[in-house]
Amino acid sequence: MPPKPRTIVARLSVFLARACGGIYLVAVILSVTEVFSRYVLNAPTVWITEVVMTLCGCAWLLSVGAVTQQNRHITVTAMQLIVGKRTWRRLSQLAFALTFTAIIALLYASLDPAVRATLSVERTGSAFNSPTPTMLKVLLAVSCALYLAQLIANLFEDDDSVNDTEQPGGD
Repeated sequence: MPPKPRTIVARLSVFLARACGGIYLVAVILSVTEVFSRYVLNAPTVWITEVVMTLCGCAWLLSVGAVTQQNRHITVTAMQLIVGKRTWRRLSQLAFALTFTAIIALLYASLDPAVRATLSVERTGSAFNSPTPTMLKVLLAVSCALYLAQLIANLFEDDDSVNDTEQPGGD
C-alpha cells in the first residue's frame, strides 16, 4: 500500500494523479469512438488521435508528483537486497541529488519556451490545428515544479520516517 500523503505537496500530487484517471477514461472513450468511426463508418476523424495524444501527455505530466510521492519509479530492487541498507541509502541519496539537479535543469530549460508559447499561442499546424504545443510546454514547466516540490517533500517525509523507525545501533 502506498504511503499516506502527509504534506500539502503530497496531497496535491495524489489528487492530481487521481484526477488524471478521468483524463485517461476520456482518452479511452475517444479512442473507441475513433476505431468505430474509422472501421465501421469508414469516416475517420482528423482530431481524435491528436486529442488523445495530448490528453495522455497531460495526464502523464500531471502524475509525476504522485509517482515520486509513492516511490513508484522504475528501480532495480534486486540491488537493494544485494548492497545492504546503508549502501542502498547512500545510492538513494545519490539518485536524489542527480534527479534534483536534472529536474532543476529541465525546469530552467522549459521556462522560456513555456512563456514564449503562452505569449504567442503555438499550434500544431495539423488539420485540427490545436494549441497542443502551448499546453504541453506550459505543463512541462508546471510538472517540473511539482516534481521538485515533491522531491523536497519526500526528503522531509523520509527524514521523519527514519527518525520514527531507526533504532540506535542499526547498520
